[in-house]
Amino acid sequence: MNIEQLKYVMAIVKHQHLTNASYEVSISQSSLSKYLIKLEKELGGVQLFDRTTRTVKLTAAGQEFAKYANRILNEYDNMLNEMRAFTSGERGVLSVGTIPVYSSRGLISLFASFQKKYPAIQLDITEKMSSELIGLLKKAELDLAFIALPENFEKIEAFSAYPMIKDEVVLITQMGHPFTNRESISLSEVKNEPFILMNQASTLFQICMDACKKAGFTLDITHESSQIDIIVGLVAEGLGVSLITSKEAEYFSKANITINQAGGINQPYHRTCC
Repeated sequence: MNIEQLKYVMAIVKHQHLTNASYEVSISQSSLSKYLIKLEKELGGVQLFDRTTRTVKLTAAGQEFAKYANRILNEYDNMLNEMRAFTSGERGVLSVGTIPVYSSRGLISLFASFQKKYPAIQLDITEKMSSELIGLLKKAELDLAFIALPENFEKIEAFSAYPMIKDEVVLITQMGHPFTNRESISLSEVKNEPFILMNQASTLFQICMDACKKAGFTLDITHESSQIDIIVGLVAEGLGVSLITSKEAEYFSKANITINQAGGINQPYHRTCC
């Protein structure tokens, strides 16, 4: 017994006529009769219909069979509809990675809008640094990720990158620092300063290290953090200086810090990889 046989039975029930039922299920009348006889034998010889030359009517057994067949076909259709929802993107799980900065700067409203539009899709959000997110993408543990990449980044194999925000690196210092009234600072001028940076898993860390190495010195890193607000707070307390993106610096512009352009550092891109 299969789904098609159940559909054939219900077509006969609907039309009470083999010829009309055969038109609906797109097979010949003779084939429909053979399927019906085969089904009745499979059921132990029970007769489902009383057949005359003009009509076909359900027997008592046929009425009971039709009740179950109709229920099975309805559940079958419900199952197909649920599966179509998954293939059409209306159901399922979407795993998204984001660097901590993004989750607090605009993505929350984006995620909320997505969830309202697609309430049946479970949104799983992972916060990690860019290099860690790229690793998760490569292992297929994420569907897409919002990450930061340098301007001259090498293409991530098997993934596409879409630019979202172009930004630059700036130097932030405590208000009252000797650099306070300077608009631009060269990297060589800050080589003796204690630095507070994003941790080593971040793209920004590597950008800063490469730029300083190119300028001929190694940064004196006293603190690392994955949270930009902690870095800004430590700088505002005078525990060191830092290199962060200009948009993040502007966000914290009311803190006790000053912002200076930092010459000699490549501009990073922020991208979405999927």
